Amino acid sequence: MNEATYLRSGKAKDMYQRSNGDIVFVFTDRVTAFDGLKKANYTDKGAICCELSCFWFKKLEAAGLKTHFREFVPPNMLVAQDLDILPVEVIARNYLYGSLWRRYQRGEVEISSEFVPEGMKLTEGTPLARSYVEFTTKFEKVDRPLTEDELIANGWMDRSELEFLKTTTRRIGELMSAYLSTKEVILADFKLEYGRCKKCGEIILADEVGTPDVCRFWDKRAYETRNEIRSLDKDVFRQEKGDLSEVYRAVYTRIVE
Repeated sequence: MNEATYLRSGKAKDMYQRSNGDIVFVFTDRVTAFDGLKKANYTDKGAICCELSCFWFKKLEAAGLKTHFREFVPPNMLVAQDLDILPVEVIARNYLYGSLWRRYQRGEVEISSEFVPEGMKLTEGTPLARSYVEFTTKFEKVDRPLTEDELIANGWMDRSELEFLKTTTRRIGELMSAYLSTKEVILADFKLEYGRCKKCGEIILADEVGTPDVCRFWDKRAYETRNEIRSLDKDVFRQEKGDLSEVYRAVYTRIVE
């Protein structure tokens, strides 16, 4: 990293910039949960997430999607185009679970017939007919949900760009889910970030994608045969369900090999 200048550190990645302008993401073994209140380090976690993210960027680009990905530098560095990162995170939920389920129980969100058949009884883990896409802040101390009107009022994007994000996010989810299904993995939900090209202003996929840090992965067989949610992601750390390194290695092997 001698040829790169340190920029900053996030929860799980350190960022540097090369003299040519490219950004180098160094995936670390750090893991956090509950807005940073719970922290730990797990061996090989950074390398696993980096290689998985590079795997997905290549697969998505092969499907015609534009991303910031440049190259993978083993074992834990991802080189990317420098973008102006949008100040929002995009979350796509394929199942009624996690914070969406909790907010639904509290009456804070409505689940319309667009997502589940009218009259269907909703329980934790209910599959949705299509991805429920929502937005949260990115650069605030504690992330919070954002309405679409608030995004536009803040000048972060216009209506057409917002619809582009939703459509692109759903397409990414469909591509990932189709592949993961062949590996006996369910993509329950996932988080994405996007950025603007500094020269042309085009919005493209950024940060990381398809890792157990930013996705909820469930074992498909356990869910379909026993209605059991067997986590293959950071929920193992959040809920103390086992050894995170072991789970991450297992899901990496299942997805890539």
